[in-house]
Amino acid sequence: MSLKRPKGPAGHLLVLEHSPKILKGKSLRGITIDCGWRDQYHIHYGSRILSQRLAEAGIRHRYEEFDDDHSDIDYRMDVSLPFLYRVLMR
Repeated sequence: MSLKRPKGPAGHLLVLEHSPKILKGKSLRGITIDCGWRDQYHIHYGSRILSQRLAEAGIRHRYEEFDDDHSDIDYRMDVSLPFLYRVLMR
């Protein structure tokens, strides 16, 4: 399978088209995606598409947008780390 790897605005690789196909059948304990809906790199648009594609592929995940941007969001660890701890301790 060949992957399209276009670069996003911040130089991040975007593999949205094939991500659900790659993840299907893998042993994953939990996927969480969160982003600010005012993200200055516009990552929330790609994250919405990824969440939709994961849902269409039947891959369970958690998606949340919050009222902030891409910077100084350490306070979000209070949300994501407990989730990751719970799924890793199963």
